[in-house]
Amino acid sequence: MENERKCIAVLISEVCEIYQSLLIDGIRKEAAKYNYNVAVFASFFSKSMESILGKQGENNIFNLVNYNLFDGFVILPNALSDYVLESMEISLKKTGKPVVCVDFESPDFYNVFSDDYNSIKLIANHLIKEHNFTRINCITGHKGMNLSELRLKGYMDALKENGIEIEEDRYTYGDFWRFAPYQFVEHILSCGLELPQAIICANDTMAMATCEALEKHGLKVPDDIAVTGFDRIVEGKVYHPQIASMQPALVDIGMKSVDIILNVLAGKETEKNHYIPGIFFPTESCGCPGAAREKEQCDINTLKKNIDLSQYFINTIYMYEDLQKSKDVKELFDLLPKYLFMLKEIKSLHIFLSDNWDILSEEELKNKNYKQTFSETSVNKFIFSIDSTIGDIGTIKTSEIFPPLFDNSLTPDMYFFFPINFQNITFGYSVCTCMEGEAVPSSIFRNWTKYLSNALEHIRSKEHLEWALKRIERISEMDALTGVYNRLGYDNRINKTFDNAKKENKDFFVIMGDLDCLKKINDNFGHSEGDNAIRIIAKAFQNSFTEDEVCARIGGDEFIMFGSGFFDEDRQKNYFLRIKEYLQHYNQNSSKPYIIDVSLGLYCARAFEDSELQDWMDKADENMYAYKKNKVKVYLKDAVEHI
Repeated sequence: MENERKCIAVLISEVCEIYQSLLIDGIRKEAAKYNYNVAVFASFFSKSMESILGKQGENNIFNLVNYNLFDGFVILPNALSDYVLESMEISLKKTGKPVVCVDFESPDFYNVFSDDYNSIKLIANHLIKEHNFTRINCITGHKGMNLSELRLKGYMDALKENGIEIEEDRYTYGDFWRFAPYQFVEHILSCGLELPQAIICANDTMAMATCEALEKHGLKVPDDIAVTGFDRIVEGKVYHPQIASMQPALVDIGMKSVDIILNVLAGKETEKNHYIPGIFFPTESCGCPGAAREKEQCDINTLKKNIDLSQYFINTIYMYEDLQKSKDVKELFDLLPKYLFMLKEIKSLHIFLSDNWDILSEEELKNKNYKQTFSETSVNKFIFSIDSTIGDIGTIKTSEIFPPLFDNSLTPDMYFFFPINFQNITFGYSVCTCMEGEAVPSSIFRNWTKYLSNALEHIRSKEHLEWALKRIERISEMDALTGVYNRLGYDNRINKTFDNAKKENKDFFVIMGDLDCLKKINDNFGHSEGDNAIRIIAKAFQNSFTEDEVCARIGGDEFIMFGSGFFDEDRQKNYFLRIKEYLQHYNQNSSKPYIIDVSLGLYCARAFEDSELQDWMDKADENMYAYKKNKVKVYLKDAVEHI
């Protein structure tokens, strides 16, 4: 449609990390140039954190994507769970729209890579030609991962091209984390080869861990062994020694991804694979001079960030406790504005809950089949906006996701979609935009969202606990045989009903019932038939209900029914008539050899302030026994025929 804004979807995880934030910043800049909106769908954790509780609940955000609404897609497969990626690829192929994979070679889509191969070659050549090193070790990332293999190949080819022998014990696969480097250093020291002059690491985290592992054995970096990293993260810039590292051109990769999509949409001839070179920053850890001014600025920025985080964690203690006190979802969302000051980078925030976010059926509870998807409609429960451009969205079809995303009258922007979930239970999703100059929501926003999710779960579980307790209470009050109230249910209700009749100056009625000939039915036909007779009497009483009467089984064969209201003589007689008609119909149509009947006694009168309930009970009981005494009790159908 003419009035709809074009939009690119980005499917990613861990957007607050530096790699993702730089990539997204490039996507934002290029999309804005062409008047496109960007929708970023992101879980809070990555593939490497799959053992954490709630991965399905987190990854459910990708089920929110309506692929038909978007013009193109950018995905970061290396950080996505395998089962998510598999399902995502099927949906993306069906659209026939341009898809760009970042740092992942897909045969079905366009691919943009950080030129890891040539980047590692550049690092290796720097060590060989600038520092005259010939003994160079390498630890790459996970085996089989595209970028891990490319970085390892770049290292090997650089050695070959410089006539240096490749020794198997000098390279290994790692984990992009801190554990593998310690193992590799132990191997280096025990494998029998001469100590390396340098170790190339496939990312900065492993480079810092390698420095620590070497220092643990009394080896100094770079005096004894030089170390290099990759990705140039802030922690590496402020580390001592400052990590020599390759900075991937992630902003350029993001911009290139958008250009590919736009070229394909325009019908232009486009290559399948694109490689974007990075920039190498040789510093202290490889033996080159450090960038003192840059390091100083990084130190200042890190200090500011740590101060902010420290203040945030102090505030979150109170936020968590405060939100947990909420008795319902309205009170919870009324409290949230108090804590918006923590989200300095957020320009607008809309929170949607599935319309049945807190409903679990009895069957779901029994099977622990917690819902792991969104409902057909979602309700906008919370709105925050600096400029009030986008107000209350109200209730929407969840397939619409967020209507302003496609509104051509709004300024182009980047919208982030995050899951609202507790473990694998999906509550809804949030939609936010960032202030100018802020690429992505911070890790503070991630934690803020989790506190909200935990509070929602607290409300949900509290409501269901109350529901379960009421259900248990109700079950304890019910007679298992007949389904009417038992003695406990009777005791819990009769005084309240009588007091209400007195308070409102109404009539109070009591009907006492006693099953005829129960002992003879039990003795002659068995207790199962006696139980049947008891059940039929209960149904006969229930059949006589007209409003909110209460029926209870208060003994083996004794029943009582009571209620308050206004009862003329005809209405009182009708209770008897309906009970008798039900029994007469049953006896005529059943194949049982016995007759089921009941002796009844009713008392009804206006209840006043000084009235006593026992008077009603006594008089109803007297009337029942008078009725019982004067009736002919026959329990066999054959006997009736001979009367």
